[in-house]
Amino acid sequence: MLRVITAEAAYTTEELADILGLPISTIRKYNFHFAKIGVQFTKKQGRLAYTNDDVTIFHELKRIYAHPEMTLEKAVITVAKKFNLVPDTPSNISTKKQTLSLEPLEIQMKEIQSYIDAKFEERERQLISMAREIRALKKAQQQKKSFYKWLKTFFEK
Repeated sequence: MLRVITAEAAYTTEELADILGLPISTIRKYNFHFAKIGVQFTKKQGRLAYTNDDVTIFHELKRIYAHPEMTLEKAVITVAKKFNLVPDTPSNISTKKQTLSLEPLEIQMKEIQSYIDAKFEERERQLISMAREIRALKKAQQQKKSFYKWLKTFFEK
């Protein structure tokens, strides 16, 4: 049995830009956004080589991104979901980034809050202790005065 092996076309970034009618920088920008969600295109000899399937993916991205309300991030995610390029593609990358960047800050805030609470409690204990000492000293002074007053009454007579 004869087997026909066809070599799949491999387009460079420049060729893909010509096919889509877009500038090369736009193709690189699209590729960057795909890479952000984990989609990697094949490389041959250190250069990106786009297949016919990749051309279809970029055509679809161009079509979806043409809608006025569509952002590039949303368009890339939509295309990735449509072509099953990445399992469990996040619905909003910027929200995920914000969440990741807030987690260390939340931990740091909790640590600071616990430190402040501990210092506040320590200061409160010190104030209560000092107030008790002052009260005890005043009481001792009053007792001393009353003793001298009592003693003085004996000598005045």
